[in-house]
Amino acid sequence: MSGTGSGRTTAAVALGANLGEPERTFKRALSLLEREGDVQILRRSQWHATEAVGGPADQPAFLNGAILVETKLGPEELLQRLRSIEDHLGRDRSSEEPWGPRLLDLDLLWAEREGGEPVELRTDDLVLPHPRMEERSFVLVPLAEVAPDHVLARSRRTVADQLAFLQERGGLARLDTPDDARAWCEAARAGGATLGFVPTMGALHEGHLDLVRRAARENDRVCVSVFVNPLQFDDASDLESYPRDMDGDAAKLASVGCSMVFTGTLEQFFPGQIEAGELPEDALVDPGRAAEGLEGAYRTGHFHGVATIVDRLFDVVEPTRAYFGAKDFQQCLVVEDVARRRGGQPAVARCPIVREPSGLAMSSRNARLSDEGRAHARVLSKALDRTRSAWRGGLRDADELAALLRAELQHPAVEIDYAAVRDPGNWTADAPTGLLERAVALVAARVDGVRLIDNMELSAEPSR
Repeated sequence: MSGTGSGRTTAAVALGANLGEPERTFKRALSLLEREGDVQILRRSQWHATEAVGGPADQPAFLNGAILVETKLGPEELLQRLRSIEDHLGRDRSSEEPWGPRLLDLDLLWAEREGGEPVELRTDDLVLPHPRMEERSFVLVPLAEVAPDHVLARSRRTVADQLAFLQERGGLARLDTPDDARAWCEAARAGGATLGFVPTMGALHEGHLDLVRRAARENDRVCVSVFVNPLQFDDASDLESYPRDMDGDAAKLASVGCSMVFTGTLEQFFPGQIEAGELPEDALVDPGRAAEGLEGAYRTGHFHGVATIVDRLFDVVEPTRAYFGAKDFQQCLVVEDVARRRGGQPAVARCPIVREPSGLAMSSRNARLSDEGRAHARVLSKALDRTRSAWRGGLRDADELAALLRAELQHPAVEIDYAAVRDPGNWTADAPTGLLERAVALVAARVDGVRLIDNMELSAEPSR
């Protein structure tokens, strides 16, 4: 629907800004909108200050609002009017960062023809109804002031009810089945929006949240899975004792720009395939060469479980990009192989390890360490640091590097599973020999009965 039709259209528009003088900018924008006489503002919300979601760190808080208008213009013409106002008031899209500061944002949220018939539209420039408004509290709060009884297309809730739904969950959509998640993700990708995905097993810590923050900076929307996958546990007691805190996880995710979190059961992820509580071997995904040795040797079947659930999660979400922490270095290689066999989709981002001030790599398992055990566990990162220092000092022999790593790990409270060096670009089950051009040092050890893993790329460029 474009051009001036015989009837009139009612539409909702969101306003946002966090640069300059937002209230003055909004006032000028509304005046320009009504200047031609073919748009009438029916209602205007109050202005609401909200923290920025995603984008660069430490950017100013946004001022947000909403208006309800009646117009002779079709939606595409109305969009052009809104963009011309943005341009007139000084917005420069070419210099903006994704999710970054804005001098003025005027977003068309939905439109209805006379009689209440909703406009559904999908072009390169405009998708109606707006595919992301239902999950954004900062949009729904002012919208509820101007159109509280408007029924939203996806949730079939009124604006007021959807706002209450999100506020109960901290502004985060929480879904309980893979089917619900699949439908949400299909809607999220509408109109070409990019979707970042962070798979987790819950018990989230700062390392997970750092992945979500990066995903929020690099994508239009972000979803997270929380699923303690039984396929990747070879020890039933380890599976049973794995920490779980869905409410706490959701609260953390809501604070870092996550749009949706979902979970499910093994039966829901693999409907009709579970036999006697297990997935048959012929349904498991081959994890590839990267699964050989080290974790693959110590945890029988672990990487088959990882590759299988990651492949299924990619089917559910179909993300643009997926984010994994480099603490699970060998797992990252397995996941990258899974994506490669899927035609390179999604793009897999291997993100740096997040460490506690002591140097201990952040892990959900750290919560099971005593204070004394936590102090002992510092040996892992110190040994890796010293091995990297030796590399930077010119040591390149694989056997000598591995011997140094093992020697640095010697501690009466640390039980070593393995301390090894590998070529990250040519993974092998057995340790390489001779001089290396690139190397990663990897450790698995038990402290307080808790199994911890860590690694450090010796040949990576020093961080600045």
